[in-house]
Amino acid sequence: MINRFGRLNKIEKIAVAFLGVLALVTGFQIVHEFILEHSETFPEKGGLYVEAASGKVETINPLFIHYGSLTHDLSLLIFSGLAKYDPKTQEIVPDLADFKVSDDGKTYTYVLKDNVLWHDGQPVTANDVIFTYQTVLGSPSFKGSILNYNDFSGMKVFKVDNRTVKFALEKPDSFFPVKTIIGILPEHLLGSVPPENIGQDPFNQSPIGSGPYRFGSMKTEDSMTEITLQSFADYIGKKPNIDTLQFRIYATPEEALKHQGEVDGLRTVPDEVAEKVLDKKHLNLIRYTLPQYVAIFLNTESPILKDKAVRFALQLGTDKNAIAEALGQSRIIDTPLLEIDQRNWVYQYSVTKANGSLYDTQWQLPDSKKIEASTATKDKNGKEVTPAPKPTVTPVADPDNTSAVTYINGPNGGNDWETSDTKVTLTGTVPPKTKSLFVDDYELKKYVPGDTSWSYVASQEFGNLKTGRNVFHVYAVDTSGVKKEIDAITIAQGTSLELTDKELTKAKEENAQAKELPIRSNKDGQELTLRLIIPEQPEAYGKIAAMLQTQWSKLGVRLLIEPLPNDLFQQRLSKRDYDLLIFGQNLGYNLDAYPYWHSSQAKAGGYNLSQFKNFVADSLLEKARLQKDLTQRQKTLEDLQEIMSKEVPAIFLYSPTYTTAFTDKIQNATFDHLATTSDRFANISDWYAEYARKLKPGTTPLTFLTWIIRQF
Repeated sequence: MINRFGRLNKIEKIAVAFLGVLALVTGFQIVHEFILEHSETFPEKGGLYVEAASGKVETINPLFIHYGSLTHDLSLLIFSGLAKYDPKTQEIVPDLADFKVSDDGKTYTYVLKDNVLWHDGQPVTANDVIFTYQTVLGSPSFKGSILNYNDFSGMKVFKVDNRTVKFALEKPDSFFPVKTIIGILPEHLLGSVPPENIGQDPFNQSPIGSGPYRFGSMKTEDSMTEITLQSFADYIGKKPNIDTLQFRIYATPEEALKHQGEVDGLRTVPDEVAEKVLDKKHLNLIRYTLPQYVAIFLNTESPILKDKAVRFALQLGTDKNAIAEALGQSRIIDTPLLEIDQRNWVYQYSVTKANGSLYDTQWQLPDSKKIEASTATKDKNGKEVTPAPKPTVTPVADPDNTSAVTYINGPNGGNDWETSDTKVTLTGTVPPKTKSLFVDDYELKKYVPGDTSWSYVASQEFGNLKTGRNVFHVYAVDTSGVKKEIDAITIAQGTSLELTDKELTKAKEENAQAKELPIRSNKDGQELTLRLIIPEQPEAYGKIAAMLQTQWSKLGVRLLIEPLPNDLFQQRLSKRDYDLLIFGQNLGYNLDAYPYWHSSQAKAGGYNLSQFKNFVADSLLEKARLQKDLTQRQKTLEDLQEIMSKEVPAIFLYSPTYTTAFTDKIQNATFDHLATTSDRFANISDWYAEYARKLKPGTTPLTFLTWIIRQF
């Protein structure tokens, strides 16, 4: 064979060598494809995961975290609670302890699992639980941020034995297990520290917990802080596959992105740089959502915003679609109650309706001539016409200008309305020289010429009020016998208040033609000026504020925007020193709206940023906490949303989409049903960075031959 090869000329030798290499490569590819198809991967222990993030690491302590923050990430990995959130089941499940609840729902008993240890080797006992919940959280002097998310009042904790504790509640609370996912603190290390000083203790810079990872080191070089965690061999739960986690924390997102080629993941990826990450072809983008919303909170105690009609006008005058599109967001919302069907609470953007809502308030436009010029639109013949200030009136040829007056006064002040009532009474006034009145084709028999008011009953019993959208047109016949439409109102009974395609097209045209108005003022000369505060980060809030400034200028509203550093922003929040603010809120693990909308949380330090106070809403929020039956809870939340729809304590914009980036090296990481950004580590024990591949059982040489034949 060698002699034959030696007799080949140079070109023939090259050709044979090439064919040989080609056969080897082809053979390798065939075998590789076969192995991929007939083998399985098995995670192996070991490996390193490196993640880049931006921000600042402060107190690494579960009682001082803000949900979804960097310190929450670290706390979730280092500390364990009595229970934990499982994104797979979307339930609160045992962690350090198994638990059960009494039949009356007022007593929860937790029994620590066997051989639970702190990272320093000391045992976790009931004393640590008592220390965390009673000594620290129960102390009036303790001010940790975890109190912003949980109300521990009305709760007592008792030690039964060295492994058992009982929580006694004043009243049943189906959400209580969420309060036990808080990381437990070690009494043997912090027991001598006064509760008010725990946040400043050196423990928080090198914490000892009982979670799947133990604190390794923290070092700072130039503008980067590097924190290393090591897997804890004695962790009581499922032990993680990855040995080492390393977090490289930079001052800004831009700085973190510069180092994307050196890491296995990016904590968050801003939408504006997502394509740049993909261009590097090192990391894959993963998008996920949270039970969270971004809203414009209206301070209902602000002198101007105490008027519900003003709040309603701002809502109607906000183009959510334009805001969401500008920010790359897709999930627009109209309610903070994310459990209910969003489609049932839709508000259409309408500059005309917004100005109509302001028509009967103290805030009026300064010069009618300027008003006509600035609000003028064109009819089908190209002639300029002035749309009626009342949003529901259809402009008609009207020499007496009756269309500029509101003739429906109730319900809801004559504005379009959503209701669950099966009977509604319409009331209003009449133009001069009215001989008779009609609602649609029904003549009001009780109306007598000279009367200044009228009423009309719409009822499901009578068949003139149907479930869904009802439009009532009011017509007046004058003494000369001319019949004109003078007003109209849309009432949505038990469903959403959406416009028909025709009305939506008309509204879009009116919105596009609407121009900036002069600033409204009241009789005392005070201008309709609102102060909006926003934090400097995220940048999206600044973009929203700028768009609102433009959109609301078409209502005659001046918006003053105040971007503030985080510390000053928090001070203004605490003092409630603002008219409006843009902020995001997370409903957490049980979608509980109580912390954000109950009147008890309107006080300084609470998260009821709108200072919304409504007795009926309070009772519904309290009721929802006790309801385990999902159907009953849905009804409660729908009743609550109806109140919030009428009161307009906030303008809800969108539920944000988050983006993270991962290398293919990290396997089995999932991002479904997260409650906070930090919950991406909830299943860290399933992740792996090292793995082996083994042939599936039953795979033989005959399997390979059969497979080869099928390929050809």
